[in-house]
Amino acid sequence: MPLFGKKKKETPPPRRDTGSLPKVSPKVSPKASQKETTYFGKNLKIKGRVSGNGNIIMLGGLDGEFNLKGRVKIAQPAKIKGAVKADVISVNGNVRGSLVAQERVHLDQTARIEGQIATPSLSIAEGASFDGEVTMRSRSSQTSKPADAHAAPAFQPKTKSTPK
Repeated sequence: MPLFGKKKKETPPPRRDTGSLPKVSPKVSPKASQKETTYFGKNLKIKGRVSGNGNIIMLGGLDGEFNLKGRVKIAQPAKIKGAVKADVISVNGNVRGSLVAQERVHLDQTARIEGQIATPSLSIAEGASFDGEVTMRSRSSQTSKPADAHAAPAFQPKTKSTPK
């Protein structure tokens, strides 16, 4: 019986024979690296091109181009001047240039965009500001194809004629 803080000597647990069991080493899949997220802080200013696989959250400034296989979030107070190309683009900050997404673009209520957007899916929250052009094509038709001569004519609204 231990008194006044004396401790019993602990005996280690018995060892098991693991010689016959195979050793398992963890494997990292290529998709795991695509889920890594990089943050560019609000005091960081980048001039040039950023490319690769993965996700980026931009808080600072960019004068150049993002070209990513992954997601780009342009957060408030970021200011981008140039082109942003990614699978998914979400904007809360300011962009002057082009946004090209393979899947979708979302403009949040604090987004301020001046330029072009090309994406198969676009959502614009109330309060967002967008001044520019939008091109929407399905993902399969993002490559340029010749115009179809048999395509239906563009929609023409009917006007009421008034008798003379």
